[in-house]
Amino acid sequence: MTPSMRFNARIFDESFLEQCDERISDFYRMWKAKCKEGRIPSRSDFDPIEMVRFLPGITLVDVERDTLELTYRLVGTNEVAIRGNDPTGKKIKDTFLANNWGDAWGNYGHVIKNKGIAFDDSDMPNSNGVMVGDETIFVPLSQDGEFVNMVMLYSIQRKASSGC
Repeated sequence: MTPSMRFNARIFDESFLEQCDERISDFYRMWKAKCKEGRIPSRSDFDPIEMVRFLPGITLVDVERDTLELTYRLVGTNEVAIRGNDPTGKKIKDTFLANNWGDAWGNYGHVIKNKGIAFDDSDMPNSNGVMVGDETIFVPLSQDGEFVNMVMLYSIQRKASSGC
């Protein structure tokens, strides 16, 4: 691993915290607190009991090591409701919730390749065709502290931005 790729939770661009919903910043701070000794936290570092208030907006995505193919492992109830279906077990490329695949992969790819975080704030139609504002934070998880084998997302929905 090159020094520039070493995981360091202290160097993330946290400017999104100035504009994001309080629930997103609370989730981010909980995740960041799990980043110990320069290691990406693993899924097992998170106890569902401590995450109860976040669970409806949580999505877990498995990352295939060789191909970087993405598969939904778990999709929270709010996310299922927004979509109108449960994509658990399906490939993200076939069922992503974004304006286009380039936008979706941009967020996932950044998290996986850079061991970074991504924040996305965009308006999109829900399962009823109503435009909603969707704020999502993408954070890396790793079994070995190095390879990002899972991406955890937390999303909240709000009224769409004016003018959309």
